Amino acid sequence: MIRMTFGNWLFWSVLEWIGINFVWLGLFPNLPAWIGAIIATVAAVLTFIFGPRPKDEEE
Repeated sequence: MIRMTFGNWLFWSVLEWIGINFVWLGLFPNLPAWIGAIIATVAAVLTFIFGPRPKDEEE
């Protein structure tokens, strides 16, 4: 399994944030967009914090 680096997790967190906002606006057009933004932010932060990190290679 390939472990992702800091840049990879930052990239996927941003994509996740954008994607969740688009889905929110598509599925719930009558609800406020800021609710979707809060949900997307929480999900992106959790992905960024708890994503697997590269292993330090032992010599």
